[in-house]
Amino acid sequence: MKSNQSSQWPRHYKSTLSSQHLSGQETDTGERWTVVWDTTRKPGTDGRNTAVEKFESTALDRARHILRLGFVVYEICAPSGLVFLEEAGIRQRLGFQPAIV
Repeated sequence: MKSNQSSQWPRHYKSTLSSQHLSGQETDTGERWTVVWDTTRKPGTDGRNTAVEKFESTALDRARHILRLGFVVYEICAPSGLVFLEEAGIRQRLGFQPAIV
């Protein structure tokens, strides 16, 4: 019997576009970016959640993910502690509609 190539299962190759491989140019310097967010909009700053990331790009990715979940991202702080982007700037940069307060 002849082996028929079309009847074989297709080969699956491991993806090479993993986020672990895309950031080859970035080196962990030990500095951390902070994304300040919450599940609902609340007055004051007490009790807000934070997500800590190694790079600006991953902090923006985390903010995008949080916004897609329908949560509030108040600000992203640079490693220096200074505010890098406030809520309106984050939403604009990531292509989201302005928040309705």
